[in-house]
Amino acid sequence: MLLAVLLLGSIFATSECYFSEENFTEESKMQLPTVVIAIIARNAAHSLPYYLGALERLNYPKDRISIWAATDHNSDNTTAVLREWLTIMQKHYHYIEWRPMDKPLSYPGELGPKHWPNGRYEYLMKLKQGALTFAKKRWADYILYADTDNILTNPETLNLMMAENKSVVAPMLDSQSAYSNFWCGITPQGYYRRTAEYFPTVHRHRQGCFPVPMVHSTMLLDLRKEGPKRLAFHPPHKDYSWPFDDIIVFAFSCRASEVQMYICNKERYGYLNVPAKPHQTVEDDRINFVHLYTESLVDGPPMYFSGYVHQELKQTDTMGFDEIYLINLRRRPERRERMMWSLYELGINAKVVDAVDGGALNSTDIKVLGVDLLPGYHDPFSGRTLTKGEVGCFLSHYYIWKEMVDMQLDKALILEDDVRFQGNFKRRLLRLMDEVEKVELDWDIIYLGRKQVKPEDEEVVENVRNLVVAGYSYWTLSYAISLQGAQKLINAEPLSKMLPVDEFLPIMYDKHPNEGHKSHFPNRNLQAYSTRPLLVQPAQYAGDPDWVSDTETSTLWDDDSVRTDWRGSQKTLKGTPQAGLNSAYRDEL
Repeated sequence: MLLAVLLLGSIFATSECYFSEENFTEESKMQLPTVVIAIIARNAAHSLPYYLGALERLNYPKDRISIWAATDHNSDNTTAVLREWLTIMQKHYHYIEWRPMDKPLSYPGELGPKHWPNGRYEYLMKLKQGALTFAKKRWADYILYADTDNILTNPETLNLMMAENKSVVAPMLDSQSAYSNFWCGITPQGYYRRTAEYFPTVHRHRQGCFPVPMVHSTMLLDLRKEGPKRLAFHPPHKDYSWPFDDIIVFAFSCRASEVQMYICNKERYGYLNVPAKPHQTVEDDRINFVHLYTESLVDGPPMYFSGYVHQELKQTDTMGFDEIYLINLRRRPERRERMMWSLYELGINAKVVDAVDGGALNSTDIKVLGVDLLPGYHDPFSGRTLTKGEVGCFLSHYYIWKEMVDMQLDKALILEDDVRFQGNFKRRLLRLMDEVEKVELDWDIIYLGRKQVKPEDEEVVENVRNLVVAGYSYWTLSYAISLQGAQKLINAEPLSKMLPVDEFLPIMYDKHPNEGHKSHFPNRNLQAYSTRPLLVQPAQYAGDPDWVSDTETSTLWDDDSVRTDWRGSQKTLKGTPQAGLNSAYRDEL
């Protein structure tokens, strides 16, 4: 009996490996879906290098991606930039379709490069339809439309959108304002309708993937599903009577085909530029995009230039100032790098000044420097005395004032390394300083960034737009200073009676509310002004996830054992918005 069992077992054992192929039972992995990326570019030479850089960094196999690229009616070198990139990258992507049009440079009836006559809308619809037809003929699984000023800085964007398993889905993109690439409401006539859901969505107070009547600019279509097979950009649906606009035509097509659009805001996916107005120029659009770029460096993920596009060195200058100083702690290299890239893109040449690191000073060092506390000074909110961080901050500014006096610099601009530039920064500052010079204004400092303590009305300066006489203010984010102003501050001999530098300046222009503090500085004749609206804001505010303060988070100036932080102080909290700032509701569209 035992022999029979053993014999039977040996037969089965032999039969399990009768064919040699049975030793290799593991199946190969499924290939990822195929994708067509539609690139439609016009007058986009300023944004293309970042747009293409973002496509390069998408975490998706390039051999599963085909590129359909078209460009037309350019007055800049968009065609050359795109051709250069496609020529180099064609070996990496599965297939590239290239459709350039060199002439003409404009559309009939077009008043400027940012004006949209019906002929331009129709041609764009035909291009988008051409890309869709191309994708269907190649049996692509998906097509991704992304405007060339839409920068997908999150390399997982394509994978994340596919995972939503929607017919038409868009990653919500951030801009310089409340504008984004979706609508929450649409009128029966096809126009934008304001809804209660828009702002909670765009500010991510509610997060998810939401059905909406309109997505545009960047969106992913799943061509494996039945619904998208009926979608079209051109010609418009036979029942279409809404405005002649490519995004509205496509939204109507989705509605007629019973395909729901979705917007996803679960993560930060990237950025889109606020569209230029019809009367604006390509240069205006470029300046807008530079602002978007600097915002991305603050909020992240940042934009990166393509490694396969030639980059001309930008011309930088000091905007008429004798020197532009950037104050930066050596142990904050990430801030220095962000600021230097921002300034470079803005076309500004700055000198980096190593800040005095209060955290590295001990009480003996401070005494050797001749620093002593202003008698009776306590923080107006927390009640503490001066921190070592505040000592370092004051000395950093003081040494710049001293250099100005020693070198007899007529005027300088001072920037701290934790600022966020407002839109059109350079052009606005140049215009302001030109008007100040023309009216021969007697000025010592001009705040570009501050926190207005009391929101009372400030006197407007005649014949200089957007300039007011400064009231009591906190922060020294950025300010212009004249030689005369620097000399006044040095002459006050503030090191021997020190308080925070942003308290010292209002004393010197006689707007500080503490009479006791002011009594130590008899010559309070600093001529102080401020831009309104401000030209810079803090990159982060107290309590923000990435906020760091080297002045507040420190130790007491004369006692290394007492730690301090921002809690209890109102200085670093976000203040009341300045009058004159753009309304979010106006920026919604």
